[in-house]
Amino acid sequence: YMTLLNTDLKREQQHLAKFLHLAVDYKKKIGFKGQFYIEPKPKEPTKHQYDSDAAACLNFLREYDLLGDFKLNLETN
Repeated sequence: YMTLLNTDLKREQQHLAKFLHLAVDYKKKIGFKGQFYIEPKPKEPTKHQYDSDAAACLNFLREYDLLGDFKLNLETN
């Protein structure tokens, strides 16, 4: 989208959650024992941006009942 003004953010979050649930279902179906990771911000953000992105990511996982299936890939610097 060109702007957030014409984006239904709740619907976009629901679509991402559905996609992640499908990935977890497939993981279980094929017997994959590895871990799924999400990196909140792949570039080098400032510290406060990184903390905020990590918190938003954790809350998303918690809201859509994905917290037990995903871990965050965080840099500790």
